[in-house]
Formats: sequence, C-alpha cells, structure tokens
Amino acid sequence: MSRLAAAAVLLFAVTAAAQVRETINVSVVEVPVTVVDRDGAPLRGLTKEQFEIVDDGQKRVVEGFEQIDFASRESISAISPLNPAGRRSFLLLFDLSFSSPIAIKRAQNAARDFVKRMVHRHDLLAIATVDVDLGFRLVTSFTTDRALISAAIDDPKKFRGMDPLQIAGNLPVAPPPAVAFAGTGERASAAVEAAADVMRNAGRQEDLYSRRKIDRQIGLLTSLAKVLRSVSGLKHVIFLSEGFNPKLIQGREAGASPEQFQESFAIEHGEIWKVDSDERYGSSTSLSILDAMAQMFRRSDVVLHAVDIRGLRVDNDVRSGAGRKSNEGLFLLANATGGEVFRNSNDLSGEFRRLMARQQVVYLLSFRAPTSEPGRFHRLRVRLVGVPGARVTHRAGYWEAGGESEVERSLSNAEIVLNDIPQSGVRMASLATAFPGREGAAHVPVILEIDGSDLLRAASGGVSTLELFVYAFDEEGLVRDATFQRVRLEIEKVRETLLRRGLKYYGTLALPPGRYAIRSLLRVLESDVKGYVRTDLTVPEEGEVAVSRPLFLDSADGWLMVKGRSEGAYPFFIDAEPFIPSAAVTLRSGEPRRFAVFVTNAEADETEWETTPAARLLRQVRSESGSKFLFEIEGSAAAKTVEVTLRRKGSSDERRSSLPLSPP
Repeated sequence: MSRLAAAAVLLFAVTAAAQVRETINVSVVEVPVTVVDRDGAPLRGLTKEQFEIVDDGQKRVVEGFEQIDFASRESISAISPLNPAGRRSFLLLFDLSFSSPIAIKRAQNAARDFVKRMVHRHDLLAIATVDVDLGFRLVTSFTTDRALISAAIDDPKKFRGMDPLQIAGNLPVAPPPAVAFAGTGERASAAVEAAADVMRNAGRQEDLYSRRKIDRQIGLLTSLAKVLRSVSGLKHVIFLSEGFNPKLIQGREAGASPEQFQESFAIEHGEIWKVDSDERYGSSTSLSILDAMAQMFRRSDVVLHAVDIRGLRVDNDVRSGAGRKSNEGLFLLANATGGEVFRNSNDLSGEFRRLMARQQVVYLLSFRAPTSEPGRFHRLRVRLVGVPGARVTHRAGYWEAGGESEVERSLSNAEIVLNDIPQSGVRMASLATAFPGREGAAHVPVILEIDGSDLLRAASGGVSTLELFVYAFDEEGLVRDATFQRVRLEIEKVRETLLRRGLKYYGTLALPPGRYAIRSLLRVLESDVKGYVRTDLTVPEEGEVAVSRPLFLDSADGWLMVKGRSEGAYPFFIDAEPFIPSAAVTLRSGEPRRFAVFVTNAEADETEWETTPAARLLRQVRSESGSKFLFEIEGSAAAKTVEVTLRRKGSSDERRSSLPLSPP
C-alpha cells in the first residue's frame, strides 16, 4: 500500500495556441504582476489602462485584466480553488552551508509560523535545502498539503518526501591542503618573513576554498532555478540564510584597512605576488557565475527573496571583537533576480509578514503575441502609467510554444495532476463511486481503462514500465487519499491482449464525506509518454440517500486486468453475481447494454425511477445498505449521457446521477 502526499505545482503562467488565417500562430500569455508603493505596501484599485506591456521592445495591448486580492474573501471566493490564477508558489530554501545551527532553528520556527498563519490555503508551498557538500535537494514538491510541509520544516536535512523532482548533489568541494612552517636561530627574521608569505598564501588558499564554496552555492542555485523552470508560473524562493562574505565575489570596499596598507606597500616595492587581485578587485569568474544564475532565474520565472536568519547584526561582539558583519552576500543573490532582502531583525516572523504583504495583491494581465520562432525566449517589461514611486514585480519573459526549450520545460507529474493538464500520449477513462465504509470513511473503488494500442506505441524495447498515480483532491485542493502502482509489462507476452482492448486497473481509496476530484496520471517510464484523466465524485454524508452513477456491465474478456491497492470487499455484485463496470461507455444504435444502479439508505419499494434515455428495469434486489437495480437500455447514437433520477414515493425529494457516454 502506498499513500502519496499532495504534490504539485502551478501558478499564473498559461500558454494556449490558436491558428489565425492558417499562417500565424498566436499565443495568449498571462503575466502576474505585483505593485507596491515606496513603503512596500500593496497598491489596490489599479486599472488596465495604467499598465503597459513591452514584449522584446514591442508594446502589446493588454487584453485580459484581473485583480486578485488575497486579503479579500470576496476576491478569493470568486476564484476556483484549483484555478492557477488564485495561487501563489513559495519555496522555502534552507541554506545548510552558510548558516549556524542556532540560525537554522530560528528559521524553522519562523517557517512554521509562516505556514500556519500567513499563507492562503490555496497557496502552493515547497521545501528545499542547499548544501555545497551535498548539493541542493527538493525535499517536497509544490503542494497544498500543510502536514507534509510542516514535517519537512521540522527536519529539512533528513526528511524524505515522495517528490518526483528530488535531485542529488554533485561532488563535494575539496578542502585546501594544510600548510605548516617552522624556523629558529639566526635565520629567524627571514623565517618570520617567509612565515608571513606562507600565512598570506594560506589565507589565499582559505579564501580560494571559501570562494569555491560560494561559486558552488551559486551554481546550485542556478541548477535549482533550471529545475523550477519545469513548473509553470512565477515562483518565489525564500532563501533562509546568514549569507556569505561578499568581498570574495565583489572585492573589498574602499577604506583604510591594514590589508589595503600592506597591499599598497607591496605594490610600491614591486612585490605583486603579495597582492590577491580577486580579494582586492573581485572575482571575475564568480561574477560570471552570478550573472549566469541571474539569467536562469529570470528565464525560469523565479524570484529569490533572502531572509537574513542571523537576525540583528552589529559590527562587534564579545566573541569576535570589532569587525564588519555584512549580509551583502544576500543582496548580491536577491538583487540579481529582482527579489528583496529582509534583514536586521530578530523577529523573523515579522520579516515573513513583510514579504507576504508585498504579495497580497496580484494583477493578472494577458496579451496576444504571434509565434514566429518556436522555442525563442521573449523578454517582458511591465510599466505603470501615472503611478509615481510604485515598484512593479513581474515575470521576466516567456517562451514561444514549440522548439527544444519546450522539452526542457516539460511538465512535472505533480503539475499535471494538480492542474488538470490534458495529456494526449495515452488515452484513458476512469470511473469512481462511493460505498459505505468504516469509521466515517467511504469505500471508493476507482477503475481505469487504458488504451492498449497507445501503450504499445509508447513502449520502447521488450519491457514497458507503467507508473499509475491516483489522487483524491477535496474542494480545498488538498489530497485526502492517494495510491501509486508500478506495472511491468513484457510486451511480447501481452501484445495481443493490449491490441484487443487494453489495460484495466482496479484500486480503492478511503474518503470522508465531501466533493472530490479523482485525478489519475499514467506515465510510461521508458518513453515518458503520459495519459491523464479526471472524474468528479461526491461522497454522501452518513445516513443520506445516495444514488451511484450508472455502472455498465463489462467483462474481463480482452482486458489485461491489474489489481492495485484494494481495501474492503469487492462491491460490484448483483444477486451474488460479480461484474466489472465499464469506465468508458459507448452506446451503438440497436445494441442493448445493461447497467446497474446502487442506492444507499432507501428501499426499492419506496422509490420511483426515471431514466434518460428510457431504460427497462430488469431486476431489483435488497442490499445491506439499501437497494440494487439492474436496467437494460437500447443504444442510441443521439445519446450523450445516461441519467438516472430517483424519487421517494409521495415526495418531491429526488436524487440524480449521470454518466457521460463516449462517441461510438
């Protein structure tokens, strides 16, 4: 038995292509925008006319405009909880290399408060760590599952979630070699000078080691942004760190320090080897790595905000004495991506509140742009008209549909499931219905029918490995139950069966009363071809009269049957005769089909029936929970659905259920 936590990920960017005059492809590009005033407070009430969008230097007409106010219940209630426009994505990134254990504990406490009190219930959250010795790791996917996020925050270094985007680090940074020197006797003065040179060299080695650590961290952040590129929309990375020494990248600031006097003296006496140019002027290599990171963040729709978890900084303390305690390293990272630094406060929760205040109002703009070069990246600029002093944050650009970049931006499994993104690789159909269970949770069988010819086309080689994910999302966008199944097919042994019909999967979920979206994803591991299907389901309250959807009788003939996680007795019986329901139903003209309807908490003799199209009642029997009815219907090419209406005799109270039909 496998249970998966909710995972997933989409915010605001959606691209749809349409054909115009058969020669020009047009993309609809959505741009989420936040606007704050000089004090960082969100600006509300702006109009479409106050925004200008510039696409690679060309002004575009703002066609779509919407304001989403996360502080307003009315604004949020008007948006579907699963609508990407109503969501924000935040990734909490713990820096395990340049942060003390005490600071990490402080960051964990603030992160818990952030998750519990500050984010909206529809916001997507993810946890990650970065360690120059171990690489970066996505601890969880973007998800609405707060229990998963809280568990990851409690132990970000060791927590292991079932995230399809988890990535291991590369080789660790090697420490510098040890340096030793001793000198005595009449050569002591020369030895002292030699020792000074060695110590300077050791200092350079230490700086080189530290600079390599910084370069590696920046490189890991670049790789993280590249991974996040596969998640649509604008992502906010909240970097929880004390930061690194900025002088190792940008050089030493102007001043009159002892080091600068020594370097000036060495230059005047021609002892250039005593001067570390990287320390004095900055490292061009590191600055190039930083610039590459900034480019990847912008192109991946990622903004990095840094929270200085050291707290209030002073220039001297009892342990280390006088010295500048800079967090400029955090500014180097955040400024490069268009983000902000929240610093010099022992109240980290207050810093989180400041950050969230800036994200409280989102303006969703959209425009149409012709597609001329698939895979090309377009830079975007959003300007405000007549709003002096305002600061605008928006996605840096978008990719034209098509081309190799779309492969790089392939959708993650989590994103497909969370956002109902169609997949055309493998055709699928699903059926889910609820039966009374134990301890307030209904027994919910899920049946998936997977097209066999599509599976054969997706296979590569003699073996095909299928991964099946089934999630039950409630109305809040939370996963209440899920299951995972891996199936290994030896193609030559199952080819004929797959050609006849395909693969039929049976598994079960346990769900409390409520409305659900049952979302099922199939992935062929070797070829990465995918199929996806969604079925909506209502689990009735205990004691409530409920009618199952029409369950058309099928047989195992021609199907490759796969049984997944199954709890509880098999429920599909009529008079002790088991049957297999069809997920995809086709009614052909003149061809009769039988279907069953199960009723809970109502006896057969107290009910009346109506079916559309008209069906003939063949049998009715009592069951432990109510009644079962067997109907027969004549096929009709005009029928799009089969609908069943149950009424209590002498009452206007009625229940309805329906099943959409597949085209013949």
